[in-house]
Amino acid sequence: MKLFQRNQTKQLLRDMEEAECYEDWAELASAYDHENGLDDWKQNDACESYDYRAIRSRLDRIRDLRFRREYHDLLFVLNEGIHGNLGGMGKPSLYNKAKLGTKNLISQYIKEICGALNDLNEVDESIISLEEKQDFFLRASHCYGRSALMLSGGAVLGFFHAGVLKALFDQGLLPEIISGSSAGSILAATACTHPDEELRERLSLDALHHEADVAEKIRPTLSLFGNGHPRMDADNLRDYLTKIIPDITFQEAFELTGRKLNITVTGLSPKQAPRLLNAVTSPNVLIHSAVMASCAIYGIYPPVTLMCRNAKGETVPYLPDLKWIDGSFADDLPAKRLARLFGVNHFISSMTNPAALAITPDPDAQPNPLRTLYNYQMRFLKITTAEAMRFSRDNIRIKSPVISLMQHLTYGVLRQEYTADINIFLRNRWDHPLRLLAPPSREAMHRLLHEGERATWEKVEMVRNCTAISRTLDNIVHGRGWEK
Repeated sequence: MKLFQRNQTKQLLRDMEEAECYEDWAELASAYDHENGLDDWKQNDACESYDYRAIRSRLDRIRDLRFRREYHDLLFVLNEGIHGNLGGMGKPSLYNKAKLGTKNLISQYIKEICGALNDLNEVDESIISLEEKQDFFLRASHCYGRSALMLSGGAVLGFFHAGVLKALFDQGLLPEIISGSSAGSILAATACTHPDEELRERLSLDALHHEADVAEKIRPTLSLFGNGHPRMDADNLRDYLTKIIPDITFQEAFELTGRKLNITVTGLSPKQAPRLLNAVTSPNVLIHSAVMASCAIYGIYPPVTLMCRNAKGETVPYLPDLKWIDGSFADDLPAKRLARLFGVNHFISSMTNPAALAITPDPDAQPNPLRTLYNYQMRFLKITTAEAMRFSRDNIRIKSPVISLMQHLTYGVLRQEYTADINIFLRNRWDHPLRLLAPPSREAMHRLLHEGERATWEKVEMVRNCTAISRTLDNIVHGRGWEK
């Protein structure tokens, strides 16, 4: 019997790897959980990873108030605080046990909170006035915060991001706030410059492969740090990006799609602070020029002067004295800046950056003593190397501007944090760096796209639960026209 169960479990895992859509994958994942007794784990509230007693007590109280239609008391209870990680219910460990979902108590609590919010929104204004509603929902939305999706660099591995975007979009879970660095900026710009009715097609394999066919024209010649003149036809790269990204500014993209695009760029000079370009900080900058700058790998692609549209509608240089290069060197996942600009306090990352993957173990992997030891070793190596690079940069005078810049960029890579609240990591890492710069075959692109979808399917229920309340609040605030 045990042998039969093991064989059936292995077959379910194989079938999950080959699933073509989330619905099929979820059905197989549910069967896996049932076969391995994880339905009982979901049903049982008790677990040392979270405060199930507090959540159960609060759930029962809210459920009772909704049943009795005690809306003023319900408003008071919700005013006590709506927290995304109440009692630790957002911990990754609660979503790593089963293949599909987590404790039923957590899902029930989130569903009840969303229902209570909708009740208060819909209740007659003779019971709760419009002013009270507006005050509550604006405060709740501000206090609760919102989620952002961050797409890392990774050259051609960036097609993995297309699978991530597609999986989240298909489930109605694509955040409104999206950032991208280097290759991630291309996919982030694609998502934020095409309305919903066009986006699914733009993320299809056929559309992506057509774009890659165009990219065949822009294969770079590797002449790293040679005579200071990168052997790369920038016009071809510009033509490629113009074909896939509309000629619009950050502000125009926001007005078109309602999504907030963010692109990171690194200053060519060590004295230039990196920038996060978006509709708030640089509304008139043209997106395709920002993407081109974020993709400008130092030594391969030439540095870029940003372009913008002035008050007369003319295309002119933006900060004409400054040039910019690959955004992933300084701020691959710009969490702090997104938090400051947009009130983001929950982050989802899609990570394909080879340098980051080499020094950042997957934080959501199942713990074991060897993995824990390896994680400590990698973190120690990362910190000590970064500090050594910082000391060298700050205290040793180097005449060569190229070496000085390389020190600065290397320190920038090492000092960054590459993890988020929800981490979607590329599993199958390519073994040859030159492959990262060559346009992939249709088969390779399909593998990356499918792996991006597959890796996201494993996180869908976590994303759904962790963003449900903020999405409900945003829908109410936007629907009422209360956003500031």
